[in-house]
Amino acid sequence: MAKDAEQIRELVTPILQPGEELVAIARVNYNGTIAPNTLSVDAAIAGIDLDQTGGRPDPDSVIAFPSANQMALALTGGRLFCWSLGFSGKPKQFLGEIPLTAIAELHTGEISFGAILRVVMKSGAVVDLEYMKGEPAEAFTSSIMDLVGSLPPSAAPALPAPIPPELP
Repeated sequence: MAKDAEQIRELVTPILQPGEELVAIARVNYNGTIAPNTLSVDAAIAGIDLDQTGGRPDPDSVIAFPSANQMALALTGGRLFCWSLGFSGKPKQFLGEIPLTAIAELHTGEISFGAILRVVMKSGAVVDLEYMKGEPAEAFTSSIMDLVGSLPPSAAPALPAPIPPELP
């Protein structure tokens, strides 16, 4: 893992913003995504008070989580970077970055293969990631949970209050 972590560190260092630091690195298996419920997303968009939000919905609510069968994750104080991994476990392709503000909730657990991290995005998508054997699951999980913050255990993001109908 040390060699793999160093490769990720070398990839992430040039793209860090001034003052941004690498906090943790982990390799994971992608266990799938539950797509956001279209009706709840449509309702959330319809319920947005565009005057209050400056004419735009929250950009964090449309961020998608990148995916590949095996990924390397690099966590900073404000972003999560993702790379696909090749057969040898080396970083293969940059998949993208997720602002931590786009994450609504985090849940952890253990399955027969090891530790799992469930990421609930503000869009309502639910992403399951399984830490690879030998990865610092506890340290990575602790770091990302501290950064994102503790939120109520719910499977869907909170929807904004509906706009009351206009009176004649």
